[in-house]
Amino acid sequence: MHLSTVSMIEDISGKSALAMDVFSLSIQALKDHLMETLDKQGIGMRVEDIRWVLTVPAIWTDAAKQFMRKSAEKAGIPGENLLIALEPEAASIYCQYLPTEKLNGAEEGFTMSEVGTKYMIIDLGGGTADMTVHEKQENEKLKELCQATGDACGGTSIDNEFFQLLVKLVGGPLMYSLSKDNPSAYLDLFREFETIKRTINPNKSGKVNFTIPFVAIDTLCQNEFWRRFQKYCLILFNER
Repeated sequence: MHLSTVSMIEDISGKSALAMDVFSLSIQALKDHLMETLDKQGIGMRVEDIRWVLTVPAIWTDAAKQFMRKSAEKAGIPGENLLIALEPEAASIYCQYLPTEKLNGAEEGFTMSEVGTKYMIIDLGGGTADMTVHEKQENEKLKELCQATGDACGGTSIDNEFFQLLVKLVGGPLMYSLSKDNPSAYLDLFREFETIKRTINPNKSGKVNFTIPFVAIDTLCQNEFWRRFQKYCLILFNER
């Protein structure tokens, strides 16, 4: 991930904005929501009273981590109260407090609390897949047996393949028009795909049915057809 204070990112319609602004506003929204919730519950707590932890993918560079720190500080989180942690390492610590029956795939009798236990944590996220190997030590400590690593092969890579399939079916220009002219339909399409994607079972086969924004796509297809038809007519008449 290559991020800096001057990095720009685009939305689905092609509009760009400073990445720092987008990240900081997102973090600020989460921070404000937490503080409002604590206030409603009558818990008198200030931002300075909290140890804030932001998790990042294992493959992120030091520059990208620094970018996240600056974004959080811009969102109003004090730098001295902020900790940047790698996602698989944070997941490893979290699993220390999970009952064994909730550890998906764990063998019978396996326990993460026993000193000497070695285990691999695989964090299958949206943008990346990260993993690390730890060994349980005494005094609630963990030893890193394999440096945290990963790659950009998370769930969104499947979304990209789905997008490429749609490009083959209806064409790149039409998909671009859908995202630009009807972003709500475009987002609905990928939200529906995300819902279906989570139900896929590798041990089962068969058809998968889901809803597509037919009206929006059909309208764009007709517009594209007439645009091409007019273009070919002009070419034909000019040749004569």
